Amino acid sequence: MENKRPFRLVWDSKITAVSRPSNVALQEMQRVLVNPVFDNQEYFESGPEYQPRGEAIQNVYYYGDNYELLQALISEPVQPQIDLIYIDPPYMTDLDYHSAISVGAYSDVRHINREAFQDRWPGGLDSYLDMLYPRLQLMREVLKQEGSILVHVDWHASHYVRVLLDEIFGPENFINEIAWCFGGGSSSRRYFHRKHDLIFWYARSPKYTYNPQYRPYTQGTVQRGLTAVKGDRYKLNEEGALMQDWWVDISKILSPTARENLKYPTQKPKELLRRLIVAASPPGGRVADFFAGSGTIAEVCNEMGRSWILGDNSRLALQTSLYRLIRSGSPPFTIARAEHAMLGNASGKMILKKPGRIAVDANTQLITIGIEYFHPAEMDEREAFQNFADYIEFWEIDLDFDGKVFNSHYQVIRPKQRFKEPIALDVTVRATVREEHQIAVKVWDVYANQTLAAVTIHGNY
Repeated sequence: MENKRPFRLVWDSKITAVSRPSNVALQEMQRVLVNPVFDNQEYFESGPEYQPRGEAIQNVYYYGDNYELLQALISEPVQPQIDLIYIDPPYMTDLDYHSAISVGAYSDVRHINREAFQDRWPGGLDSYLDMLYPRLQLMREVLKQEGSILVHVDWHASHYVRVLLDEIFGPENFINEIAWCFGGGSSSRRYFHRKHDLIFWYARSPKYTYNPQYRPYTQGTVQRGLTAVKGDRYKLNEEGALMQDWWVDISKILSPTARENLKYPTQKPKELLRRLIVAASPPGGRVADFFAGSGTIAEVCNEMGRSWILGDNSRLALQTSLYRLIRSGSPPFTIARAEHAMLGNASGKMILKKPGRIAVDANTQLITIGIEYFHPAEMDEREAFQNFADYIEFWEIDLDFDGKVFNSHYQVIRPKQRFKEPIALDVTVRATVREEHQIAVKVWDVYANQTLAAVTIHGNY
């Protein structure tokens, strides 16, 4: 007998029936075979393995409206087997979020403020719920029977979100309300400082996955050993004490110079997501994050042996996630969008150098690829600047561009400091000898825009 769900959150614009069109299709934009290049050295001995076109890649980043992504996943003949969904949606803060960075040498620093996303709702709470409610319904449908969802919120709308989750997943499938407590400054003298977020954990069914997590015993417990109440026949667990639902041992990313800080607002620490993924998904499982932000979920999944699906409609989120995955040496992944979706990209102006070639043997050659000039679309062409390389965050190379899907075989990034160090503008890479090479270069600039240029090499030598 199906469980009754008598409690409902009601608002004027609520639509209970969710649209499930069968014609939403995803279009592959790019494949990324991670092979980072930091300078022009040591890339002659081997190159990346070509990923045959059409061969499936498990990890997918979707750029666009996550509602369309969820509709597309549901309309596929074989629905994805998702073990865990973690989302960190907007909190209804009524704020615009930006990323402030500095580029250029220390003697010529320029400050840039980049839009990340808007958390404003013209219709107030009704508009916010109109966004979240249908997405949560679709997320339930793409979960395995053994799957779970973790919804990360703060004080602004958490009480409404929990009622939505009760309605959609059923109160009987509520598992935990996790309080993540953290420090940081606050100037309010009218209320207790708000220093915790909530993570609601709901299961798809009673058969959900849970791997118990442990914390170290307190020093007092270790020194005391067994308590007088329990007696001598009890022993401390070697793994520690079972973890409770309030966490104070994981700090927020507050320092602007923290190694993990990717300059994306609302970025969550890897350790927090690692704990959640290990606890609520099986080894080798699949994890999805439909509000991907800086892409932390993907990096942690790679480290923990899980595959992933990410989605976000922010250009900065896409670029930050891509940089993160390149820097961390991710397995191959693909970037897709809805067929009709607009990218919202502003291409700059780029001129490539004439490629150079050196024969290695009958089947292999070295190709030198370089950028002669680049000007970001965000800057007036009449605006002079000393070094155009300062405005390039990273660039990619497709050695066999087909004009449709960009296959990123090499990614050129700075060795250590993301925006401060010089970036290589000329690299030599290994390639197979062909009658004709269509080589494409894609620049990702510091304004989170993409610019593509291609050059053709004819003949052998």
